[in-house]
Amino acid sequence: MYNHAFIQLSDILKAYLNNTSTPYSDLIKSSIHQAEIQNPWFIEKFVLTMFSHISDLTSSESIAKYTDKFTSTQNPKKVLVIAAGNIPMVSFHDVMSVLLSGHFLVFKPSSKDTILMKMILNILKNIEPKLKEKIFIVEKTIQTKEIDAVIATGTNNTGMHIQYYFQNYPKIIRNNRTSIAIIDNSTTDDDLKKLSDDCLLYFGLGCRNVSKIFIPSDFDIQRIFKAFYDYGFFIQHNKYMNNYDYYRSIYLLNRENFLENNFLIVKESQELNAPVANLFFQRYNNINEINEYIQKHSNDIQSIVGKNYVPFGKSQFPDILDFSDGISTKEFLMAL
Repeated sequence: MYNHAFIQLSDILKAYLNNTSTPYSDLIKSSIHQAEIQNPWFIEKFVLTMFSHISDLTSSESIAKYTDKFTSTQNPKKVLVIAAGNIPMVSFHDVMSVLLSGHFLVFKPSSKDTILMKMILNILKNIEPKLKEKIFIVEKTIQTKEIDAVIATGTNNTGMHIQYYFQNYPKIIRNNRTSIAIIDNSTTDDDLKKLSDDCLLYFGLGCRNVSKIFIPSDFDIQRIFKAFYDYGFFIQHNKYMNNYDYYRSIYLLNRENFLENNFLIVKESQELNAPVANLFFQRYNNINEINEYIQKHSNDIQSIVGKNYVPFGKSQFPDILDFSDGISTKEFLMAL
């Protein structure tokens, strides 16, 4: 219904990324600056990376792919999107899906990411004035009688609360997940360099970020440090380095074995979720060991990077039809 608005948004973001002036250039520049003040994890480099991804998602080809066999509703409902704030504009795909479906968007921004998403919504409303009647932004808890369905992303505890509060409503609730990568003997140094993006883009805070890698029993783990060299600028980021220093101190006090390169701790562990500034690894002799692990943790794994899986370097750049948690937002909205 509003395909053209998103396609124009794509053009605007691409122009900004190419240093081409648009009527929105000052607004975008100011919003990036304010967003980093609000949330120091949202550095300009990563915000621009997300802009690039959003511009790809909203290209004419991508929008056509999404809207194929997609019928805009004749009975629009009020769909509440409760956004997460772990990485910049992480809720964009949900916002886009609701508006393309013809439903009303009731948007509850994360307190960690209000500026950028509001900027995107304002640009969309300026492109297509009819969207002003379709978009509602709420800052506080909304009364259940004011909405018809819910799409929410957050922590496991938040998910339980939302599940209870909106128990009688159609909903998609996404909880904590992380991603893994599988390295084998055919993995090249270029693959590992691309893997550094899967692991460290957005400081590793996204559910599509790889926090654990599986490596062959004879793999030289030092190859990881060489491949991840481009992220050495993390040393200049106080919040990230606070995490690094904290976990390094804990491991030293506990006399645990780990490797480090002054900005990343690489540690052997059976655990799935590595904290910020950490990357866990697990050696394997047989692929069946990995398959058993994946099956055991299937509800906690968002994506798998490696040969025959998501290509190295692409974990944080999902296709428009690659839905989080494997739940189709498109089908959910069409069924309302």
